[in-house]
Amino acid sequence: MKSIDLIKYVGVLIIATFLTFFFHEMSHWIAYEVLGYDAGFTLNGASVKDTSIQLTKTHRIIASAAGPIFTIIQGIVFYFVLKKHKNIMLYPFLFLPFIMRLGAAWANRFQPNDEGRISLDFGLNLYAISTLVVAFLLFLVFKISKKNKFSLAQNSITCIVSILLLFSLAFIDAKYKIRFV
Repeated sequence: MKSIDLIKYVGVLIIATFLTFFFHEMSHWIAYEVLGYDAGFTLNGASVKDTSIQLTKTHRIIASAAGPIFTIIQGIVFYFVLKKHKNIMLYPFLFLPFIMRLGAAWANRFQPNDEGRISLDFGLNLYAISTLVVAFLLFLVFKISKKNKFSLAQNSITCIVSILLLFSLAFIDAKYKIRFV
């Protein structure tokens, strides 16, 4: 990758990171609102505004699933777009769903999040659903990377920059709690 192309690519990775997180959290927020709760969301979190409200198990599962469902759909859509159009500049929109859910699976060890909460609500191991989601998204990344001949260097750059952006976004959210709603 030429240096100008690398700068553009990193720019696309930044945009893909922001949009992936934004729409993931917005999906949680929409679920809460549709279920009748007054909710809000930040770059890396969505919740009911009144913390004294106890959601039913079903509502918890629906609200927790909304974000990962959107993220999986994003991955599937960009898998098919990349299957048709070999464009490395679109690759971050497939790769980010994978790295985001991988990061979320890792973060389950500190506090159960989306797939972790769903797993526990269904009486499964904390990592059961996370493992399925991450494996599926990795499969899409692997298949498209192989089909489009994205090199190990391209995948390494994508992975390293994505992880740095993921941690940066989580840090910014924790420090500033920028609320969209």
